[in-house]
Amino acid sequence: MATEPAKYLTYPEAVVHHIELMRALGETRFGIFDRALVESALARPKHAARYDGADLPAQAATLCYGLIRNHPWIGGNKRTATHLTDHFLRVNQQEIVATAAEVVQMVLGVESGEVDLTTLTQWMNAHVEGVR
Repeated sequence: MATEPAKYLTYPEAVVHHIELMRALGETRFGIFDRALVESALARPKHAARYDGADLPAQAATLCYGLIRNHPWIGGNKRTATHLTDHFLRVNQQEIVATAAEVVQMVLGVESGEVDLTTLTQWMNAHVEGVR
């Protein structure tokens, strides 16, 4: 159950993070494919908190799931989804505690459809902790 208001990512913040991440990785194929898909994914955590009483790990799951499944960027969708989910958790004093291989497996599972939102939420609940 959500206990205190979370800090949510804004559209401009998400775009800046996406561009900076892609440039840092040396990518040349990046940018916004569909603004509405970005905004839809960014709204998911707030809606989950308000209408489902979702805690931060569940909100992070909805954000990650929406960003991966919506494919709102021209390139770097999974990397941006992972980065923005991590950023969302960190600004809310939480972090994912998992190996890189575990995160990659989870992200690829979401993309392929093998990991649904319920399973991703369970994964987040098992791997999200307060910042140490």
